[in-house]
Amino acid sequence: MSVQPNIGAAPAPAVPSVPAPPAPQSMWKELFRYRDNRVGVWLIVPSLLALIVVQFYPIVYTFWLILTSEKGEFLGLGNLTRLTTDTIFRGALIFSLKMGIVVVPLCLLVGLGLAMVVHSDFAKNKAIWISILIVPLMVSEIVAGMMWKILYHPTLGLVNLPLTAVGLEPIVWLQKGDTAFIALCIVEIWRISPLAFLLLYAGLNQVPRDIYEAAAVDGATRWRAFWDMTLPYIRPMFAISTILVFVWSTRTIGTIAATTQGGPGRATWNLSWFIYGMFFQRLRPHYASAAVLVMLLMTYIAGTLFVKYLWVERRSR
Repeated sequence: MSVQPNIGAAPAPAVPSVPAPPAPQSMWKELFRYRDNRVGVWLIVPSLLALIVVQFYPIVYTFWLILTSEKGEFLGLGNLTRLTTDTIFRGALIFSLKMGIVVVPLCLLVGLGLAMVVHSDFAKNKAIWISILIVPLMVSEIVAGMMWKILYHPTLGLVNLPLTAVGLEPIVWLQKGDTAFIALCIVEIWRISPLAFLLLYAGLNQVPRDIYEAAAVDGATRWRAFWDMTLPYIRPMFAISTILVFVWSTRTIGTIAATTQGGPGRATWNLSWFIYGMFFQRLRPHYASAAVLVMLLMTYIAGTLFVKYLWVERRSR
């Protein structure tokens, strides 16, 4: 009788115990955990304190000015209420919005056109063209205003030269309200379009070229390829360009100071010039601070709308 060994099931391998993850620590404890982090944080602290003083103290002080009068009396929303009945303020607000409505789309069109030309295969030496096109962006508002003021001279300016060459009367650009508005818009378009050009050109460089090859195979026209393929890729840059151009065009003050100085009369007063006039000329800083808050709210509302309707976020599904 043979004895067979007792063969049972093989024992299961032991599963190593996984240690529990450490309890999450606060950001500050994590920063000060290692010696290198502590040194870096202490080196940042002076700059952080300086940033708080430079940024937050003026904000708090501005709100204190808004809520009080020049005599130190607490007014609450009195300064903001007075703005609603101020015809000078309403004219400055309308002028700022009008300039934004005119300058923003024209700057975007000029910037997009220049970006597409430089991005195309026909443009050689792209770095040279970019360096030339961004020259107006590096010119300050005062210098640009003085230069264009000379160009707008009724008899000596180059802007009126074509009119006088054909026997027409020269236009006195800066001494009438309507022509002064057009003149300022032209200056701002010349000065700000390079910013839109740089941002949109950067966006065009992110568009993959193979989508155009696929569109050509499918028989899509250039306009259809641009509308359905190029615009969705550059739309985030388009939104950023719109916000920055709107802010620059509605807050300009150096160009007005160098060309019209708010004239004729108050025809070219924008919000920035209104704030300057109330703060430094009429010595009403509390009232001017209320206009600053309105300008910030206008910028915030416009930026929110631009991001909402122009920005396209790519979501992975």
